[in-house]
Amino acid sequence: TLLSIASEGLFLLAGVLSPCYPMPVIQTREVAMRIESTRSEWIRSALFVDFDNIHIGLEEEYGKNIARIFGCDSAQWVEWVERQAVVLGQDGKARPRKLLIRRCYMNPESFPGYRRRFTQAAFEVIDCPPLTEKGKTSTDMHLVMDVLDALADPVHLDEFIIMSGDADFTPLLLRLRRHDRLTAIFSARRASAAYKASSDRIIA
Repeated sequence: TLLSIASEGLFLLAGVLSPCYPMPVIQTREVAMRIESTRSEWIRSALFVDFDNIHIGLEEEYGKNIARIFGCDSAQWVEWVERQAVVLGQDGKARPRKLLIRRCYMNPESFPGYRRRFTQAAFEVIDCPPLTEKGKTSTDMHLVMDVLDALADPVHLDEFIIMSGDADFTPLLLRLRRHDRLTAIFSARRASAAYKASSDRIIA
């Protein structure tokens, strides 16, 4: 699981790190055919990370070290989510994910040290600074608008992954279900019953 990998601190489970071998010389047409065959096996996914919510939740539930690992080693757990956390497609077959969209929403004032790590892991990082005296950010609105934009994108996305424990995203999950898209959530804290019921899968 994602948390078991984090608890090890090295993210080396499930063969995440593997030796590299030289690629054989293959004719261009054969390469194209293999790529097309591989694409048909992918679940085309979009990943949206409410960083503040997950980091704070991990710190409260599992300690500062686990929260730090989540922020510092994003490339490793993303690899696990994409390649190892196999999802069942609508045809019932187990398939790996292909993350076509990676977006992270982060308060740059509270977490200034993690932005570079997520950028290096090929995330688009959206800065969401506080807008009120109480520290309220615009993360929820940014995330919802981006998901709806992705839903209307010409490139069909099979699955939307929301990394947040915020039950406010329940209507968003229901909208995605209405459009016949697979959904998955990850929550650092115990998620509400309605939030879990609105998702096809809970990443643990």
